[in-house]
Amino acid sequence: MKILMPTAGTPYRFSDLLFAKLGFFRGKKVFSEFADVLKSYFSVENIAFVNSGTTANFILYKILKDLRKRNEQVEIILPAYTAPSLLLPIEAADLKPVLVDIDPETFNLDVKKVKEKLSDKTLAIMPIHMFGLPCEVESLIKLAEDSDIFVLEDGASALGTKVNNRHISTIADFGFYSLNRGKNVSTLAGGIITWKEKGLADSFDKYIGELTALPTHSQFIMFIKFVALSLAVRPFTYTLLNPIVAKFKYTTLHTHFDSFQYTKMQAALGINLWKRIEYLDHKRVDNGLRLHEIFRSKPGFRIPVLPDNSKVAFNQFPVVVEDLEKRSLIIAQLKQAGLETTTLYDHPLHHIFPELNEAGNDPYPNATYLAEHLLLIPPHAQINSNILAKVKKVIDAIA
Repeated sequence: MKILMPTAGTPYRFSDLLFAKLGFFRGKKVFSEFADVLKSYFSVENIAFVNSGTTANFILYKILKDLRKRNEQVEIILPAYTAPSLLLPIEAADLKPVLVDIDPETFNLDVKKVKEKLSDKTLAIMPIHMFGLPCEVESLIKLAEDSDIFVLEDGASALGTKVNNRHISTIADFGFYSLNRGKNVSTLAGGIITWKEKGLADSFDKYIGELTALPTHSQFIMFIKFVALSLAVRPFTYTLLNPIVAKFKYTTLHTHFDSFQYTKMQAALGINLWKRIEYLDHKRVDNGLRLHEIFRSKPGFRIPVLPDNSKVAFNQFPVVVEDLEKRSLIIAQLKQAGLETTTLYDHPLHHIFPELNEAGNDPYPNATYLAEHLLLIPPHAQINSNILAKVKKVIDAIA
């Protein structure tokens, strides 16, 4: 049996599961302990937890609506290529998405084109640090500084990425991360909110306090999922259970999201995971750089330009493959070599939701091309030198 490496997943140890289980019996102090760990890690003063990055995003929209100066401010600017689920909290908050094309060099929001979409209706610009790649936040902050427009960083897939030694999603006034099972660090699910203005703490406490607390039986089921995930992300059991695991992968559009409070088990799990956060971050950074070297200067491939003074903790390593037949061949040969890859979202937002294509034809061609030609290679902590050597062998032979 050929062992297959999973595309994502934080490797849980026995001690992680033990901490999670013990967290069920701990008091609420476990939340403040985890908050202190994260405040030190991110170098921030304000941290809050919810059940998902989507809920974190939704809570932030509620805060921004409270802070806005004009009720007509209802538009959120975001890139045309990103997770379709990001539209759910925008809709739930009774706001409107406004799309901007991506920059083909950075694979992120084209900062130069954002100005064209600003209006009296703009509430916030949301740079999304796709694949762990840092978007150019400082330019957006400067663009918005003389206005009543907010900048909200989406670092859902970029926990651990730094620019000028500052964590992304802590540079603007507001930011969030995801701790979902496919993210850089996972407590099965979860969302982290960061903000700068200390006076907003009561507002965050209010909105988060209104969320439902997960009942005891649901928390027990969550622990079972912890155990299942710890097995599912191990190469041997992933290979053995692949037909079953495949059924739990996201293959359809999300049409709603559930919001509830973060649990003590998750907080306790997070405390233990953060004891080795430097290792988890380092592996993603190092593996990403090695993949960058493999594809650099290869004809027919395009990889993102990495910003100066950045440390990129890749969630997935993105490559644009010009020849789609070649992309299919790479996917097949890497899987034969024991490494699963993914293409993520096959369509940009304005193709998935035609109502966002108000300009007609294709107003966001770079986003469309990225969606159609993207290949993602996993850089997580279980990817070792032997696997990277197989990637190089396959790419060298095909290129």
